[in-house]
Amino acid sequence: MKKYRDTTHLVIQGHEGWLEFRSTHGHHDSPVDVLYKWGHNMKVDGLCRKEILKACLIEPDGKKSELAIGDPDDTAYKITFIPEGSGFYRPLVVAEGIMTVTVDGQYLSVPKKECEFALESIAYTQYASAVIPVGHDLEGNVQSVGGNLELVPLSWRPWSDGDTIELQVKYKGAPAVGTQVAMINGMADDKDEPQLKDTDSEGKVAFTFDKPGFYLALVRYIDNDDVKEGYYDRRNYTATLFILVTK
Repeated sequence: MKKYRDTTHLVIQGHEGWLEFRSTHGHHDSPVDVLYKWGHNMKVDGLCRKEILKACLIEPDGKKSELAIGDPDDTAYKITFIPEGSGFYRPLVVAEGIMTVTVDGQYLSVPKKECEFALESIAYTQYASAVIPVGHDLEGNVQSVGGNLELVPLSWRPWSDGDTIELQVKYKGAPAVGTQVAMINGMADDKDEPQLKDTDSEGKVAFTFDKPGFYLALVRYIDNDDVKEGYYDRRNYTATLFILVTK
């Protein structure tokens, strides 16, 4: 495995993973490559450790299968699949683990009970997904990827400058009302801030794309009731969804 800068510990400070597929569509019976990247707001910052990751593919008919995660390539892990037919494919990467912060500022990937001077321990679960159209100019509904926290696109199509996308945030299957969602343009200048909106009474939110680019919808959720004595004090969730917007 190639060497990379390990920034897994920064999950506590807001780092997240996301998938990128920088093409409008794939073709059946041809390999589709998706990159899993790590950092914050689509700014790459090292990589997380591979052992915290699991990947799967949800096919257009809902069938789910495991995907292999390749070795690091520069600043990403490559994931490849070969679609057998047309439709919307949903690659998903889940990052999961425990991070314990000690009183002297160390970040350790161990349960709380294994640290003599633990300040706090946080379990984290992150879902990174994308929608891969296999075929030309596809429109319609996409499969859910599941998970406790999900960003659900209400419909999908080839996105262009000026289009509006509607998303629903769900936590454990129910609408997450009043939850903040960020829409990040990965090609924007550092001075450009993400668009931030709160979900409505149905957990829904809409964003209009004001320029072409590679976008990322991102939502976070903290479950303070998910506690395991001796292991962690709460669980932090993150979900990301990659979106390509053309002219």
